[in-house]
Amino acid sequence: MECKGLAERQAPFVKIDMTSKCIPLERLNREVNLINPFINRISDLYTLRGLETVSRPHRLNFSALIYITEGQGVHYVEHQQHRLRTGSMLILGKNQIHAFAKQRAVDGYVLSFDCSFLSSGNTDPYFDLLLTAMGHINCVHHVDDDIGLLFNAMVNEFASTSEFKDEIIRNLIRSIILKAVVPSYQQQLQSIQRIGHNDYYRLKKYIDEHFQQRPTAGEIALALGKSIKQLDKLAKDHACLSVKELVDERVLVEAKRLLAFSQYSISDVANRLGFNEATNMTKFFKRHTDVSPKDFRQLCKMGLHQK
Repeated sequence: MECKGLAERQAPFVKIDMTSKCIPLERLNREVNLINPFINRISDLYTLRGLETVSRPHRLNFSALIYITEGQGVHYVEHQQHRLRTGSMLILGKNQIHAFAKQRAVDGYVLSFDCSFLSSGNTDPYFDLLLTAMGHINCVHHVDDDIGLLFNAMVNEFASTSEFKDEIIRNLIRSIILKAVVPSYQQQLQSIQRIGHNDYYRLKKYIDEHFQQRPTAGEIALALGKSIKQLDKLAKDHACLSVKELVDERVLVEAKRLLAFSQYSISDVANRLGFNEATNMTKFFKRHTDVSPKDFRQLCKMGLHQK
């Protein structure tokens, strides 16, 4: 059963502002979505929103899975080009920047959702694992055929009137991630420890919401009701980084996004990221990348989609 196209019903997305200096932001329209996730066809997005809009790099304020059912093509996530074919799946996290190709050569499903929807409760034993895997894997180049069956089942469920609709869709999304994304993450990491609570998710969420203030490990520990030692162990177990390194990593990611995809000056970028002076950001950026912000921006302009 095919899902209805966006042209046949109101779009679930707020219109993207393409005129400001900042990176265009796409968000879910909660008033339209009776349930949190939303599924649609890639071809419908091209038809409804137009080539210029879908192919311009834009930020998501939600997560998404893009599953290719036919064709071969490319998709851009951050600064990387991913080559897609039938059976490929892209995993896009909240705040990531992506763009469809300027010429549509593939079709498939785009599933949009807020990660909080995936949780089955406070004692969910897999929620941290789901979130961590999605945070580290952007593309699985070929998934098993049963993933396609799960997407088809989800399309049917979106059209159902069952009182259990939300729970069925939640479990279908979790199944797709556990079957296709988590194994890729485990293979990449070689080993992973699972914990029975959502502490790592809370840590990552806090950093994601406050990184512009450059919080110290002590400030984060106080806010989360943990000791610095506990948080550092949590960060080491899940990301092999300290809490400070997690903060620096998030700041660096945002700096790259703003330099590559926005029209803000380097001084504006530094100010938005909590640096007192642009020179301090330059030192920070060069320490982590070996290039200056100015040179990085120029490299992106020369070959943004060639990596």
